[in-house]
This record gives sequence, C-alpha cells and structure tokens, in this order.
Amino acid sequence: MLMFGVAGALRERGWHVEIAVGSDAMIDRFTSADFPVHIVPGLNLGDRSPISMGKGAVAMRRIVRQNGISVLHSFNAQAGLLGWAATRGFGVKVVNTVLGAGKEALLRLMPFHLIAVSDFVKRDLIAHGVPEGRITTVHNGVLTSAHLLAGKEQFEALWQSRRKDKVFRIAGIAMMNGDKGQRASIQAFAALAALEPQKELELVLIGDGSRRAALEALAESSGVGDRVRFAGALNDVFPELDRAHVFLHLSPQETFGIVLAEAQARGLPAVSFAIGGIPEVVLDLEGGVLLPLGEIGKVAHALHDLSCDLDTCETMGWHGLERTRRLFMRDTLGARTEAVYAAL
Repeated sequence: MLMFGVAGALRERGWHVEIAVGSDAMIDRFTSADFPVHIVPGLNLGDRSPISMGKGAVAMRRIVRQNGISVLHSFNAQAGLLGWAATRGFGVKVVNTVLGAGKEALLRLMPFHLIAVSDFVKRDLIAHGVPEGRITTVHNGVLTSAHLLAGKEQFEALWQSRRKDKVFRIAGIAMMNGDKGQRASIQAFAALAALEPQKELELVLIGDGSRRAALEALAESSGVGDRVRFAGALNDVFPELDRAHVFLHLSPQETFGIVLAEAQARGLPAVSFAIGGIPEVVLDLEGGVLLPLGEIGKVAHALHDLSCDLDTCETMGWHGLERTRRLFMRDTLGARTEAVYAAL
C-alpha cells in the first residue's frame, strides 16, 4: 500500500505522521506500526454524500488544529478535496498522489499540487488539462533494504543456486481479480512449452482471487496444468522469486508496476508489455524484455531465448537490481516526497 510506504518513509526522515482513514479496514496495519490513526467520515470512496463529506471536513479540521498538522497528503481525489476544504485558512500544504485511477479530468479542477507515481501518469494528467507545473513525478518505490539483495556477492550466490536448478522457472505476482495478466501469462507459457517440449519448465503464479478457478481451468485446457503452480497469496513472496529465473508480468494496464521493482530487487530479469509506467521500471534489453501489448507469440519467444541463455538472464538481473537500488527504494521515495513539500 503506497500510503503506508510514504508514511514510513517520512517517519524515517523525522516527520511525525498521523493517518486518517474512512473505516477500520486498514487500521491494524497502521496501528501495528505505531502510527496514530483517525477514522474520518467521507474518506471512503463509496461514501460521497454531502452529510458525510461535511462531517469529515469538520473532523479533519479539528485534527489539523489540535495536532499542528503542516502537510495534508491524500491518496485519492475525494480525500484531497475534503482535506483541502478542511484546512483552508490554516496555511496547511495539501498534496494528492495520483496512481492513475481514471479521475484525471476531475483532478484538473483540484486546487492543490499533484504527485504522479510515474511519468506516464504525469503525461496523462497533462493531456487532461492539468498544468504541468502542478505535477511532480515521484515513483511508487516503497522497497526497503530487507527486500533488496545486498550486493554483488549475494547476487552471484543466488544466481549460482538458480543455475543448479534443472527446471527453468518463471514467476508472476498479481491478485486474481480482474485482468491482471495471468491469462496472457498462461497462454505465453503454453506457447513456450510447445517450443520446448522436452525442457523442464514451471510457471508459478503468486496471488489469489475470484478468477483463480478460471485460470486453473485455462492451464489445464492449455495442456500445461501440471506445470503451472498456483502458489496462492503469500505474505512473503521473496522465497518464490529467489527460486525463479525470469519474472513474467503481462498486465494490460499498469501505471507503475511495483511488482516489477520487487522482482528486480531479487536480481530477476522481467518480461512484460511495454505499456503505461512499465518502461520506467524495466529498461528494455537491459533489465528485461518489453514487448508490444498482446503479442503472446513474441512473449513466448522471448522466454525461450532467455531459457537458453542464463548468462543474459543474470546480466539483465544485475542491471535491474542496480536500477531498483538507485530509484525505487523507500528512502528515495521519502526524500523526493519531502522535496515536493518543501517546494510548495
């Protein structure tokens, strides 16, 4: 969750951070990390009634006044508008992070600064009439040192272990609700299996949701049911990533792609579509292979080429790891967010 990552990054830089949410659904995660949490009416996206918004503005105004809040940072347009209304006259800086959820035209009318999670989102906001000067890109990089391979020695040791595995393993991470690309991944894997009928292959899909049964049926009907492993939703995905040779992510829509940064943090090359914010995370032919949207055959051939060339996999994995280390860590997120605050 981006809000949790930003809160943690700012606290590490010395900020006192308090959290306002619309329900108790997210409270446990924040309270377990010792953040003060306030439940404020009108912050739930499904609760936009004038009464709730009015009560929320009053509650937020009281929180701001009593706790000396200097910056109000929201993560959707509704919360940003409520916060802006609540803080008028207090000299509070108001910022809203935009993940790209279809509210770009509405944000053109909002009277506060916007943080875009990628240059792709920034371009989309500009195309919808938001002045460029009101937008700053801060990549949605929330990884910590616990997620990242420490250096070259650990990276090489992990790849030595990967090379010993006779099974060429491909991993993907996404919830199985809506189209997150798993269907395309299974189709590409089936095409790869047809290209390499004798090679030991495995596709590991991490995640769960309402579409899992349909995806399991697709794997069976595609003839690869015995080679596609559904790992379910995992609290810790890194053991599975560390066993893989390639990360496959074929979502048809992605404004940033944090799972690609997670894979790169474990030294994995990525194969994905060149859409949305993905080319900002993965550099084509450096950290992985990016292909035109929907080109399943080309994905299969890219996977085939990588399966035959672990040296290239390892080289790409190192480039991706170093890119993630430079750009997508939580300390960088904190520094860049703090710089946005200072510039207002």
